[in-house]
Amino acid sequence: MVPDYIVPLGGGIYAIDTGFQRPRFDAAYLLVENGRAAFIDTGTNHAVPRLLAALDFVDLTPAAVDWVIPTHVHLDHAGGVGLLMQSLPQATVLVHPRGLRHMVDPTALFEGALAVYGMEEMQRSYGQLQPVAAERVQASHDGQTIELAGRPLLLIDTPGHARHHHCIWDAQSRGWFTGDTFGLSYREFDTAAGLEWLMPTSTPVQFDPQALRA
Repeated sequence: MVPDYIVPLGGGIYAIDTGFQRPRFDAAYLLVENGRAAFIDTGTNHAVPRLLAALDFVDLTPAAVDWVIPTHVHLDHAGGVGLLMQSLPQATVLVHPRGLRHMVDPTALFEGALAVYGMEEMQRSYGQLQPVAAERVQASHDGQTIELAGRPLLLIDTPGHARHHHCIWDAQSRGWFTGDTFGLSYREFDTAAGLEWLMPTSTPVQFDPQALRA
C-alpha cells in the first residue's frame, strides 16, 4: 500500500508531501533510475523520516542516493538537507553557488528566520538546522548537466524568487522541477470551472520581478 504522503507520478518520480504546515502544501521529490536515486528539495527537518520512508517504499537503501538537490535554500525547500545527509553515505548536495555557504554553515539562515518567527515557531516548523560537510557539497552552474545512473538532469540559473535559485529539467519525463520559480498555487482557490489560481512567489528579501519574468 502506498503511504498517503507519497504520490507516484510515473517515470521514476515520486512526490513526497513533507507535512509542512498542513497536508499537500509542500512537496519534495524522489527520482529513481536504474537502482540509484536523487532527492530534489527536502522540506524541513520534520520531513526527513518521510523521505527515508519513501526510499524504503521503492526498495532502495539510503546508500542508493547519489544527489540531494535543493532548488534554493529557503527553509521550506532545503531546511532538512543537513539532517537528511547524515543518513545518506554516498550522496552529494548540488546547490546554487549563492546558497552553498548556507549548506555548509546554516547559522545565518537559522538566525535570519529566528528573527522573524521566534524560537518556538522555529522549532515547531523547522527544527535545528544541520550543516553539511564542505567536501559533500558542490555548486551548480547555469547549463550544467549531471547524470543519475545515465539519466541527464539539466540545471538552469533561475533568479527572481531568490538569487540562489536554480531549476532542474528532466528530459526523460519532459518535466521541470521548479521550486518557487513558476509560481504558487493553492488548490482551494481553483474555480468550479476548472481554472487554476496562480500567483508569483514574491517572498522577501530577494524578490526580483524583472528577473523572474525573464
